[in-house]
Amino acid sequence: MKDWKKIEKRTDEIKKMFDETKSELHKIDGDNAFMGLQILSKYTKNLIQGADHDIIYSISLDKVIELNITDEDLIELAKLNWMIYDDEGLACFV
Repeated sequence: MKDWKKIEKRTDEIKKMFDETKSELHKIDGDNAFMGLQILSKYTKNLIQGADHDIIYSISLDKVIELNITDEDLIELAKLNWMIYDDEGLACFV
């Protein structure tokens, strides 16, 4: 059975990390969306869950927690200008 309090606490921690981390997109030499997908590929093979005109949607926050993605990798994603969309999952403008 899932520990919902633990999941909620971790979700709040992840959101706070993204809120407090400033994008370093101006320092990046390369494709930030691809670089983020490379980070996520260490944890799962199902990287892209959907896409719209100029955005890709990746794994849900529940999955981020389940996969035990490290704080360091989450901060790196935030620096790469990835975001949390609709309080549900990771996404990046392309």
